[in-house]
Amino acid sequence: MKRSALIISIIIGIYLIQTAGLNGDNGPDHIAPDFIPSFYDHYTINFLNARTLGMGTTTVALQGGIENALANPAAFKGEGFKLYFEGHVKAAVDEMNLYAAFIEDPEEAGSYLDEYELVGEKQKLEQGIPAGMFGFGFSPHHNISLGASISIPQTVRYNLLGRALPTGAYIDRFPSMNNYQTTFTMTGHFDQLNIGLNVIYNYYTFNELRLIAPHFDRIKFQQGVLRFQPGVLYANDLLAFGVSYKFAAEEEIKMGNTEPYYYIYDTHFPALLEAGLSYKYSDDITIALAFEYEQTSNQYELFDDRLKMKIGFEKKFENYDIRGGLISIPGVYTGTFAIPEDTITEGDFIFDPLPYDLGIVEKADQLVITGGFSYYMRDIDLNMAFAKDVLQNFDLFQVVASVNVRLGEVIARGR
Repeated sequence: MKRSALIISIIIGIYLIQTAGLNGDNGPDHIAPDFIPSFYDHYTINFLNARTLGMGTTTVALQGGIENALANPAAFKGEGFKLYFEGHVKAAVDEMNLYAAFIEDPEEAGSYLDEYELVGEKQKLEQGIPAGMFGFGFSPHHNISLGASISIPQTVRYNLLGRALPTGAYIDRFPSMNNYQTTFTMTGHFDQLNIGLNVIYNYYTFNELRLIAPHFDRIKFQQGVLRFQPGVLYANDLLAFGVSYKFAAEEEIKMGNTEPYYYIYDTHFPALLEAGLSYKYSDDITIALAFEYEQTSNQYELFDDRLKMKIGFEKKFENYDIRGGLISIPGVYTGTFAIPEDTITEGDFIFDPLPYDLGIVEKADQLVITGGFSYYMRDIDLNMAFAKDVLQNFDLFQVVASVNVRLGEVIARGR
């Protein structure tokens, strides 16, 4: 226990020495559509996999069902034929951004910014649509596991973006982004060594995105991204080591309903390296450590790379398990960002212009406490977990519940 307490203290210490100030730059100039830049990840990302969320998402070195393949394809092992269902909800929060307008006399700003004046009030960021996962896995041969899943790893809805007409009436929009992910997984098992590969297709949908324009279009468009994620897991009776790497991708995203498009972005989806270990402290206690290194600086030069540190434990009882964990998530950027402007439409504004010229990203470092449990029955496992940020630079609360159905055993008994 002393060792566990020391590890937790180290992670907390890493967080406490992280500091950041505003970059002396006008910030990312339309590097990607709203909600894609990495500083939005503190809210858009959904923590999936109820079992390992309870352990601080230390999935990379924990062998399990198809749900574990989301973090490491080598951590997936099909035993019989299993179905997996998961539901996910997260609370609405005040958005992480402030907004500012240029002023003529910087000395009159009355804020910590020299050239801008803070304007407007923060809106809410919401989940928008229910998230979750459905997957299945099986083993056609003792050396091979196959599986597939459909999940929603990112959701966000902005409430609300209003624009005024000259008549005094308002038109409201609710900008949103959803990421629908299809994952095909194949894993080979060679005694204690497991090697796997995910083929991932992310389908992003964007709706009613923000744009400084005279007409206030309902901007709707989609984008598909193909990615690959190999992984390795080595496990014996006491220790397991896991590593996975999700390759970066670059896609041309066209913002607009039809040609001519308002913007064409050359968008970078950062590479992600995850590694960790799990240790079976006793027959009923498992401790796990993991880290994620995401190359977010490749998305924009002023972004920092993101290093997440994770720790978790699991305590087994006769028919149930309990879990706890901790995740340190540093911010990648503090500073300003530009608001997209209409560059193709001429004419006077039908709607009043937005009252701000740029946005400001504040400090968003998070320290997330997680917990959860599983209850085991004859044919199904029930799992539940939560994640709660305790720093409240940018608050977060998520709850996940899942059911794992051992369908192969049910069918076998029915024959």
